[in-house]
Amino acid sequence: MTSPGSILEMEEKIIHGRQVRTWKHLPSTFRQFLLHTLHTYSDRHFLSSPLPIPRTPHRSAKPSSSSSSSTPDFDPRENVTFGQVLEKSLRLAAWMRKRGLGVGSRIMIGGRNCTGFIVSFIATHLIGGVAIFLNAWLPREQLIWSIRMTEPSLVLLDEERAQILGPYRFVRETDLPEMFCWSESSYLPTLLDLFDTPADVQAILRGDGLEGLGPESDAVVFFSSGTSGFPKAVLSTQRMALSNLWSGMVAPARAALRAGLPIPPLPKPTDPQRTLLLAIPLFHVTGCLSWLMRAFFAGSRMVLMRRWNAEEAIRLIIQENVKVIGGVPAVVASIVQSPSLPKDTAFDTVFYGGAPPSSHMPKEVKSKWPKAGLVQGYGLTETNAYVCSVAGGDYLDRPDSTGPPVPICDLKIVDPDTKRPLATGQTGLIYVNGPQVMKCYLGDEDATRKVLDQDGWLDTGDIGYVDKEGFLYIKDRLKDIIIRGGENITSSEVENAIYALPYIAEVAAVPLPHDRLGEVVGAIVSLRPPSSSPITSHKKTRRKRDIEESVISELRNRKSIPRYSIPEMVFIHDGPLPKNVNGKILKKDLKLLITQEWERRKRSRKDPRPRPSADICMKKNGDEDVVRAKL
Repeated sequence: MTSPGSILEMEEKIIHGRQVRTWKHLPSTFRQFLLHTLHTYSDRHFLSSPLPIPRTPHRSAKPSSSSSSSTPDFDPRENVTFGQVLEKSLRLAAWMRKRGLGVGSRIMIGGRNCTGFIVSFIATHLIGGVAIFLNAWLPREQLIWSIRMTEPSLVLLDEERAQILGPYRFVRETDLPEMFCWSESSYLPTLLDLFDTPADVQAILRGDGLEGLGPESDAVVFFSSGTSGFPKAVLSTQRMALSNLWSGMVAPARAALRAGLPIPPLPKPTDPQRTLLLAIPLFHVTGCLSWLMRAFFAGSRMVLMRRWNAEEAIRLIIQENVKVIGGVPAVVASIVQSPSLPKDTAFDTVFYGGAPPSSHMPKEVKSKWPKAGLVQGYGLTETNAYVCSVAGGDYLDRPDSTGPPVPICDLKIVDPDTKRPLATGQTGLIYVNGPQVMKCYLGDEDATRKVLDQDGWLDTGDIGYVDKEGFLYIKDRLKDIIIRGGENITSSEVENAIYALPYIAEVAAVPLPHDRLGEVVGAIVSLRPPSSSPITSHKKTRRKRDIEESVISELRNRKSIPRYSIPEMVFIHDGPLPKNVNGKILKKDLKLLITQEWERRKRSRKDPRPRPSADICMKKNGDEDVVRAKL
C-alpha cells in the first residue's frame, strides 16, 4: 500500500527538529492544491448552497399574507460551479492583497455553511494566509474572546455574526479588528461589490509575494470542540492539515487489498460525479478537512446544510440525489432511523467520525444499505482529523474498533499515572505522534505543554487499548470513566449494551453520586421513532417509568455487561439528546439533569438512601474474591 511509486508512498523528514514519516506525494500547500482542483473541475457543479438570509431592521419577521403561500419552509438555495467559486475567490484574494495581507496573515472566517464561507477559505489560502475558523454558534462574549485571543488582521462574517458583532457602538467599545460581511448587511461593510483589475487577479495566480510559503508555514486554526469550558485555538501548518487528505485514502485502500482487490485509483475528471450531503459545520475540522477537502479532491458536488435538521436532510437527499452521507454518528443514526426516508434510497458511501459511534452502527447501516461502502475514523482537532481508520470487512468484523493508525502516525498506550508504555491488550491513555499533530495551542503555552511533549507525543485524553493486529479500541474519555466502589466502568461499554435494545435511539452513561460506593451508573436515553420499534409504537400507553425499568431488566437478563455496570437509574429524555455544534453529546449537561432526577427520586422514597440493584459481599471462589453482599 505504501510501496515506492504508490500514491501512499512515505518518506522520512526532519521537521521542527524531529524525524517523522510523511506522505511523499502530498501537495505542499493549500494554495497549490486548491488552484489545481478548481481548474481541473472548473465546469462541474460544485455547491448546492443555502442563500444568505438578510437580517435587517427593515426585514419583516413573518412573510406577508400575499407571499406566505409561495414562501418555502426551508432555506432558498443557489448552485455554483467550481469555476465560479474560483472566480469569486480570486477577486476576494486580490482585494485582500491590496489591503496588505499575505503570507502568515491571520484571517478569521465566521458563519454557517454557505458559498461565502468557502470562498473566504479559498481566498485566504490563495494569498498564503492563515484561516481561523470561528465557531459560529458561540454567544457574543465567546465570539469576542475567540477574536481577541487569535488576533486576526481581518474578520469575514455572515449576516448573523455581523448582526451580533457589527453595531458601531459595540465595535467601538470592544476595539475589534476590521470586519466585513460576505453578504448584504446593515451592520458591516459588505464584500458584494469588490473592484479589481485583471492585473490584480493575475498577480494572485502568479503567486507574487508568496516566496516564503511552504509546507511548514502556518495554515489553519480550528477551535477545539470540547463539551465543557472555553475552546482552545489549535494552530497547524500546511503539512499538518493537508496530511488528512492522504490519510483519508488509507482505510478504503486497506479494505480493497484485504478483499483481494486493487487499490482505488486517484480521482479523475472523467469519473462520474458524486453528490455529498454536508450536515456538519465547515468550521469544524471534520467538516473542513474530511469533507470539503475531499470534495475538492474528487470533484464532488456538495449539498450544504445551514443547520442540522433530520427532515430537511431527508428532503435534500431525495431532491439532490445524494449518494454520500455521514459526518458524526448522530447524523447517520438520525437518517437510518428516519421513517421519512424512502425505502429504495441507496447510498454509495457512509463515513463518520468526530464522536464515538455505537458498536451496533456498522451492522445497522449495512443491513439498510448493503452496497454502501462504510468507513469510520478516529481523530481529534489537535491531529487534524485522522489518527486511525477502518473500512469494509475489517470494520464489520471489529465493530468496536476504530482501526489501526494510519501509516504516518505512531500510537502508544501508557499508564495514566506513570506515563509508562503498556503491553498489547492493556487499557490505558492513548498517545499519538506524527506529522499531522498540531503545532500548538495558539496563545496558550501552558496548555500546549500539558498535552504535547518535546518529542511530539500528544496526550489525547482518551482511554483505549491496541489488539495483537494493531487495531485501536476506544473505551472512553479519561474524564468520563465511572468509578463504582473501586471498579472502573467505561461509559462506552454501558452505552453499547443499551444501544443493543431495539427501541433505543441515543444513550449517554454518566456517574451518579452514591454515599457508600462513591459513584454508580446512570443512563439517559432517547427513544426511536414509533414506526421503527415495537415497544415505542405503544409508548403513549406505557408509562415512561415502565420503559426505564425494562431497560434495566433487559440488561440483567442479557448479561452482556457485569452486574456492577448495569445502571441504577435510566431516565428517558424527550427528543434527541442535546449535542454541541459538532454532534458530540453534552454529557456535562445530561449529568446535571439526571443527577437532579436521581436526587428527586431518592427523596420520594420512604428510605431516602439509593438502593442499587447489584449486591455486594465477600465470597471465596478459587483464587478470586467475588463481591456478593446486600447493601
